[in-house]
Amino acid sequence: MLNQDKLISLLACPDCKAELQSLSNCDACAIIFQSSDGTPALFPQKANRTVSFQFTPDRSTPSDVFRAALSYPIRRGAAASGDPYHLDLAHIDILKSLPTGSSVLEIGCGGGQMRRWIVDKGHSYIGTDISTSRIYDFLKEHGGPDVLCDAHFLPFRDGKFDVVYSAAVTEHLACPFLVAQEVERVLKPGGYYLGNVSFLEPWHDDSYFHMSPLGVFENLTQARFEAKNIWPGQGYSGFHAVMAMGNKVTKPLAFLGDLMYFAYRSGNTLRNLAKRRPNWSIDRIEDAARVSGATDWIAQKPLRG
Repeated sequence: MLNQDKLISLLACPDCKAELQSLSNCDACAIIFQSSDGTPALFPQKANRTVSFQFTPDRSTPSDVFRAALSYPIRRGAAASGDPYHLDLAHIDILKSLPTGSSVLEIGCGGGQMRRWIVDKGHSYIGTDISTSRIYDFLKEHGGPDVLCDAHFLPFRDGKFDVVYSAAVTEHLACPFLVAQEVERVLKPGGYYLGNVSFLEPWHDDSYFHMSPLGVFENLTQARFEAKNIWPGQGYSGFHAVMAMGNKVTKPLAFLGDLMYFAYRSGNTLRNLAKRRPNWSIDRIEDAARVSGATDWIAQKPLRG
């Protein structure tokens, strides 16, 4: 777990945004913070944020910038044995490329199972979540969150992190546009925002917004990020997700979803072979994205505003 003095040096009040001097209260606005099982709970009480968009006519339809971002990274797919199970290979490559001493913030960290992996690479790690009660028992051995907070009101100072990582969280946010703007705020210039979000997964755990690649692009670019890569989750189709996440009867039949995805891919391959368009690959990213269970991304905060 992060040293308390180091943690405090990164914190700001989620209500008034003043720099915090302790984990118990804000000297500027007098808000009192609680804790849960020893974990500081830095939730706002009177905060009121305004989300604004710069919407121009070119955003009404998919742009060439979006089509360039809809691309596979060099590597993608499930993490190898020994790496955190929820990490994509593309995100691992970014994290492994960081200079020693980089700072990583994880939103929705669960048990904090990524902490040791990050620290062993010479970086600092802060894990946040909204609760300690919705964590699987087998994950609690990893130490849990460093801070409990609402991602819409991140209790951190501006420009403190090199990477913000968030897996399977964005669909559960009531205002993902606000959270993306909060992530942009706490990142250093040039910092990375890495994550994924549900697309064709069933409605689950009170999820709000499931996002297509276009939805992810809009969410990222409205927060002034440069979308480097947006791609469908490797080997994870909506057909599989519906069966696996449906109910106790459908879960054992998830293989039927895989068979449906195989049939879908086979039909697209035959179509693409028949059309032989010069700019079409046999295995198009658009075809996979159309029926993906989730959408992944790599985004970067520009070096200059």
